[in-house]
Amino acid sequence: MKQSLFFLLFSFLHFCLNAQDVQGVISRLKRTAAAGKVYMGHHDDTFYGRNWSKGACEKSDLEELCGHRPMVLSLDFCPLELQNGYYMSGSTWEQHHRAIVEQHRRGGITTISWHMYNPATSKDAWDVSDYKTVRKILKNSAARERFIHFLDLAADYILTLRDDEGQLIPLIFRPFHESQGSWFWWGHDLCTSRDFIKLWRFTHQYLSLKGCTNLLYCFSVSGVTHSTVDYLERFPGPDYVDILGTEVYRDNSLAGGIEAKRTDFVRRARQNLSVVQQLGQRWQKPICVAESGGENAEDPEWWTRAVLPALQGYPVSYINFWANQPISFGGGKGKAHCTFPGAVDSQDFLKALNTGKLVMCK
Repeated sequence: MKQSLFFLLFSFLHFCLNAQDVQGVISRLKRTAAAGKVYMGHHDDTFYGRNWSKGACEKSDLEELCGHRPMVLSLDFCPLELQNGYYMSGSTWEQHHRAIVEQHRRGGITTISWHMYNPATSKDAWDVSDYKTVRKILKNSAARERFIHFLDLAADYILTLRDDEGQLIPLIFRPFHESQGSWFWWGHDLCTSRDFIKLWRFTHQYLSLKGCTNLLYCFSVSGVTHSTVDYLERFPGPDYVDILGTEVYRDNSLAGGIEAKRTDFVRRARQNLSVVQQLGQRWQKPICVAESGGENAEDPEWWTRAVLPALQGYPVSYINFWANQPISFGGGKGKAHCTFPGAVDSQDFLKALNTGKLVMCK
């Protein structure tokens, strides 16, 4: 009995400590936005860049350009579920772990998405051949067992991510993103809004019970969000979401040249942010641009004439640019979504950075 009481007390204190840590991150995000600044984020920043691969924490396109790492390091849990020991571009999960710990030590924040393999087909997240994957997960089935196994693997890994004092490192977790689209097995045409919400809540509750109390959940949508009704169609509820996000990329297929693409990007970003801002104020939650990018930037003034104008006037806590892939990726179709040394927009990025709007790690 005494051992049980001790365990309960220890667990309660452990939860309280982690609650303080995650609330500390929320407070940081709110203070940054209130000051009119935005944390700069970049996906897979330390694992590969436009002209290199297999960096394994030693390199960074942004650091090589400006001398600083991004304040927000964006990573993914995929393919943790395959248990093959590798993350991306030949790097390992030990290096993935190291990147998160080092990001925390330098005062930065890590956000993690999850392109989870389809539990019903065992194929990747883009496999939408089974229109009943989410429904199968919510019922007793082999897909449910496999899904829970995936969550167990994630929980085991999350619980190893600790600081030098042994405390869990706070993480921004962005599962089941872009659910308004239908290119992932949890997408709009693959499950009902009701079932999507059940899936999200189950994931939240399950990982919490596993002890992953260091997660801040970010809900993000893609495309143009015309109203709060659109945004809330598949929203799990304010008790299950800590950060409200939107995603906006430059449309390179748009006719009309560089100026037209700038105008279109700014218009779509500000439309989405106007919606997210309303909900952020309603529930007192930080907002972010969870994904963005230019895809092989061709605009020499992309940062000062598109990115900064898009953010102006909105309390955006961070903006996360997707990866800079080597040209060799995807059979020679690698895409660069952020700037890098030698890029046509690299000097404009430095100019934008000098305004003080975008915040990097020191």
